[in-house]
Amino acid sequence: MNRLLCAAIFLFVLAAGCKKNTEPDYGSLILGTWVNTHTNNTPILTDASFVIGFRSDKIEAYASGVKLDSLNKTWIENNNFRYSVDGNRITIDGYNEAGNKFHMEFIILNADQQTLSYSVSRFMIDNVEFPDNKTYTCKRITTDLGSPLIGTWYGRSTTPGTADTSYHYWDYFAGGYYDYYYRDNTGKWINKSDNEGEYFLYGNLFASNYTNDLISGGKGKSYECWNISIEGETMRWTGLRENGVTTSFMMVKVPGPPATR
Repeated sequence: MNRLLCAAIFLFVLAAGCKKNTEPDYGSLILGTWVNTHTNNTPILTDASFVIGFRSDKIEAYASGVKLDSLNKTWIENNNFRYSVDGNRITIDGYNEAGNKFHMEFIILNADQQTLSYSVSRFMIDNVEFPDNKTYTCKRITTDLGSPLIGTWYGRSTTPGTADTSYHYWDYFAGGYYDYYYRDNTGKWINKSDNEGEYFLYGNLFASNYTNDLISGGKGKSYECWNISIEGETMRWTGLRENGVTTSFMMVKVPGPPATR
């Protein structure tokens, strides 16, 4: 009887050990950069995209659009956070670009080489808790369109029914800056000097900062996000906007800038 009991205990311990060893190593699985694509299993508006990155040195970096005031918004990057992983719980602490103190606890629902899904168990800013009952799904960045993007592109909006039927030029430089050209009423191409063009690229998510363009008549700083694809000398942009509208651009790469800087 004692031998049978010992054997049963041994098998139980062995089974428990095997089960523990098959638990996902979330600390390794989440390493990399992720782009949010869905909230509560619903596709997000493209301008609401955010990027979250987990580095091997335990630095957590993120990028997103932020509202500065009633007239200004901008895309920002921040790496002033540190994270730790305990089982399926990610704990993040740090400060945002405005100096606010953040404490966040995420529960990993799923993580593999393509997808990261999590819920929020705690979200605090300056020691004040903000409940968040949403689930977030992100895709891993596996492509780099940085080199194909560099150069001058000519194209226009292909959104059905758009009021913007004009062609435009964009000149993208290494280092995250770009020039934007528009045609004046004499037909001359003008480099928009106050554009303050800055772009960010995360896989196929493209974000750009700019001053409001001449067509809209708006004022202040702004940003927008697009999902882009580049095939040879053709680039396409698409973006999911309010009311389920999908906007789009198509452009082709050309030999050089349309005007002398």
